Amino acid sequence: MNVDLLVQAVANGVLLAGFYALVTLGLNLLFGVLEITNFAHGDLIMMGAYATLWLNRLAGVDPIASIPMVFLILFGVGLAVYLLFFKPILKAPAHNQIALTFGLSVFLQSLALIAWGSDLRTLDIPYVSKTVSIGPVTLGYGRLIAFSIAAAFTLGFFAFLKWSKLGYAVRAVSQDPEAASLLGVNVNRIYALVSGLAAALGGVAGVLVAINLYIHPYVGVELTLKAFSVVILGGMGSYVGMLVASLVLGISESLVGALFPQGSGLAPGVAFAIIVLVLALKPEGLFRR
Repeated sequence: MNVDLLVQAVANGVLLAGFYALVTLGLNLLFGVLEITNFAHGDLIMMGAYATLWLNRLAGVDPIASIPMVFLILFGVGLAVYLLFFKPILKAPAHNQIALTFGLSVFLQSLALIAWGSDLRTLDIPYVSKTVSIGPVTLGYGRLIAFSIAAAFTLGFFAFLKWSKLGYAVRAVSQDPEAASLLGVNVNRIYALVSGLAAALGGVAGVLVAINLYIHPYVGVELTLKAFSVVILGGMGSYVGMLVASLVLGISESLVGALFPQGSGLAPGVAFAIIVLVLALKPEGLFRR
């Protein structure tokens, strides 16, 4: 086995894992606090990618510089989604919530299809195609930028939960909304904040999609599957499990893609095979909520 190839694959897998963690973060947050399984999460990421695209084409805004604007745009979208869709079904049975979010996913895809068509779009960003070599490992700037941004937002989110006053309130509502309400926490506002924040984090993931992938109305479908793979593997609502599962999926996909013939086609199947195996042995995932 070529050691250099193995090291390269692991390095690529770690960078991919950072992206998967950010893609999953908003979905995990929404489930952990509102206990809503959002099948439209990937489509919010898609909207973030299109927002990045049009900010670049219409106003010449660099994708990295557009992150604050995309964050705020998707935060507003998340608030609207909460008020129009999530708030009325908070106490509804789980299958009703799943049906609604699945319908929302189809609606957002159709809206994007009508507005922008089905063409694959990309951003022409000169620095993304550049590479840097560290020993035997060659890394693309696009993936390095995506990993750095994902790591910064993931760490910032954890710091927000652990040390901010609002973070304490979010954790309290997640653990026991009735007790938090009795202690003076406005649970409805926390739910709205969490919904907006989950969508905003998805929007940032959409910026990374715009930098590294093709943009089209159905790009969120695959990302939704990846996000659900991570939360199921790591354990629904577990942030430590999310990070570990992102690493497992990212590295396994990269290794299979690099070391096996036709590996790029096999990689997604291997990732799902790992999920099936883990769930067969440990149905709650690697970590509990």
